Amino acid sequence: MSFASDVKNELARTMPEKQCCRSAELAGFLLAGGSGGVAGSAGSGLTLSTENPAVARHYKKLLKECFGARANLFVGGRANFRKKGHLYELSMDESADAAYILRETGVLRARGGRGRADEGICDALLKTKCCRKAYLRGAFLGAGTLSDPEKGYHLEIVCASESLAHELRRLFNSFANIRARIAPRRGRFAVYLKNAGHIADILNILGAHGQLLKFENVRIVKELRNRTNRISNCDNANLDKSLRAAEEQLGAIAGLRDGAGLSALPEKLRATALLRLAHPEASLSELGEMLNPPMSKPAVHHRLKRIEEIAAKRP
Repeated sequence: MSFASDVKNELARTMPEKQCCRSAELAGFLLAGGSGGVAGSAGSGLTLSTENPAVARHYKKLLKECFGARANLFVGGRANFRKKGHLYELSMDESADAAYILRETGVLRARGGRGRADEGICDALLKTKCCRKAYLRGAFLGAGTLSDPEKGYHLEIVCASESLAHELRRLFNSFANIRARIAPRRGRFAVYLKNAGHIADILNILGAHGQLLKFENVRIVKELRNRTNRISNCDNANLDKSLRAAEEQLGAIAGLRDGAGLSALPEKLRATALLRLAHPEASLSELGEMLNPPMSKPAVHHRLKRIEEIAAKRP
C-alpha cells in the first residue's frame, strides 16, 4: 500500500463535527473527484467516484449523516486495463436529495443549475479556517496524490481546469507558510507542493497526524543521513588536502637534505623539518604537540611554509 493510500485511509476515519465542515469537505471531494448536474426540472443526479474503498465508505456515511441521503455504491473494474484495483462509485439518481446536496455544495451555482461540479470553489463554504481545512481534505481525498517520503517530496491535487487550479492554489496559500504552484498534467492542471516543510504543514492541516509522524521520522532520518554524508565527504576532502600538503612538505625537505643539507636551515626550522621527516603522516596539530615547547597548528604551518619557500629558492 502506498503512502498516499495510508494518508487517505487515516483521513477517511475522521468525520467532521460541524455541519458546515461536512458540507465543505463534500464540496471539495465533489469538485475534485465527482460529478453532479441537473438532469431536468424535476431533480438532479449526483456521482462520486474514488479508487479507495475507505474513502467511498466515508462519503457514503457522510451523505447519510450530513444530509440524510442514501447513495448506491457500485464496484467496477478499471477503464484503463493497465491499472490494478477497482473503481468505487457512489451514485444518486434524480432526486430532491441530490438537488439539495448540489445546492449546499455550490454545484448548482456553477452553471445556473446545469453541468459538472467543476466550475469553481464556492466562497460561502470557506468562511472559517476549519471549513477551509475540510475543503482541502475533500479535494485531496478526491484527486490528491502524495509520493513516498523515502523517494521524494511531492504532493499534488489534479484539477479539470486552469481556473479551478488557480482557485485551489489560492486556498492552499491562504494558510501561513504554504506556497503551492501549478503545472499542466496531460490536459489538466495540478496544484502541487515540493517543499518537505510545506507538505508536513498540509498533512497537519488535513488532519493526517499519524502519517505526519511517519513523514517527519523519514524526513529526520534522511536529513541525518545527508548531513553525515556531507561531513564524511568534507572529512575526506580535508584528508586528501592534508596528504597533498604533507607530500609537498616532504619533497621540499628532501630536496634541501640532498642539496646543501638541513644544517643550513635555522635551528627552529631544522627541528620542524626533522620532525616532519620522522612523522610523515602526522597532522600539523600532532606535530605541534611533539615540538619542544609545543606549538599551535598555525605556527607549525607557518614554519613548513618557510621551509618550502627556502627550498623553492635553492638551485
